[in-house]
Amino acid sequence: MLDQRKIKVVFFDAGGTLFMPYPSVGDVYARTAARHGVVVQAHEVEEAFHKSWHKRNGMVSLAGQTTEKIERDWWYALVRDVFGNLEAFKDFDAFFEELYDLFARAECWRLFEDTLPVLDRLKVDGYRLGIISNWDHRLFSIVEQLGLASYFEHVTASSKVGTAKPGAAIFHHALKTLKVPVEAAVHIGDSLVDDYHGATAVGMKALLLDRHHKAYNDVVRIESLSEIPALLS
Repeated sequence: MLDQRKIKVVFFDAGGTLFMPYPSVGDVYARTAARHGVVVQAHEVEEAFHKSWHKRNGMVSLAGQTTEKIERDWWYALVRDVFGNLEAFKDFDAFFEELYDLFARAECWRLFEDTLPVLDRLKVDGYRLGIISNWDHRLFSIVEQLGLASYFEHVTASSKVGTAKPGAAIFHHALKTLKVPVEAAVHIGDSLVDDYHGATAVGMKALLLDRHHKAYNDVVRIESLSEIPALLS
């Protein structure tokens, strides 16, 4: 499936692929809400978050033109829906500002255990690495704080490029930036639509990271990043 003689660049998605919210989205939301006088249960907020996320089909709606403001407004609307009763907040905007800024800090994220070993191995094996992610300016700070910056030649964030996955433009931008032909790159991520279908639609090879063992059909999937080196060799 992957020809190591052709693959020169390995692109990764960011959230859900290289790192995850810590301890959870629901926990961070609930703790932040408590500081603003609103008491909620973390597991209930987590459930509401995932319902709102799936209702919006993730960030697929941003596949067209996007900006920092568009993505910030997208998150504002999602958080608003998660909490529903905004009257409980004395100042919902102040709560959102604190929450939004929190997720730019490493304290709200943790690397998956397989992330650094695989990145080290790929660098030793001579592969060039990049990130393609639907994210705003906060991504660059997170990558730096988590100690990932030295691994990647370029971090492509949707709000900076002006278009999001699964749209073709963000993949073409990343390929052009690293000056690599489409047949020499593989993209790895945890979203079937954004990452797998987005990448294969432009002619890239792709691997779907299926950490939750959903067993998707008709896709090339892995359950851990640790499977990548063997597939490339």
